[in-house]
Amino acid sequence: MSTAAPAPSRQDIEAKIVKRCWENDAFRKEFVADPAGCFVKYLNVPKAQLPKIVLHQEEAGSWHIVLPAKPAKTGELSDAELEKVAGGTDVIATIAISLGVVSGAATFAAYGAGVNQGW
Repeated sequence: MSTAAPAPSRQDIEAKIVKRCWENDAFRKEFVADPAGCFVKYLNVPKAQLPKIVLHQEEAGSWHIVLPAKPAKTGELSDAELEKVAGGTDVIATIAISLGVVSGAATFAAYGAGVNQGW
């Protein structure tokens, strides 16, 4: 029985996009002109399944900070999550993981197997 590879995370996909843009100027121009089209072309993700993609090019000496959408269901941390925070785990990472703030991961979950072709 074969096990499907886990779907790439949003961070993995973004890292591959950045790397390819830095290494391939033609791809960078294509991605800047039509990011969604590149997802369709290189990852075979149907355009209807994509979230809204907004591209910002950061200039040297500037920071672009993205504030994720607030999760619909927010609550207090459980005792186990509080224990992790007290044990030295990064607070931001713990909260993000506990609230499931991995935007876009579900979009690519259905397309995770065999996606290693594009980026």
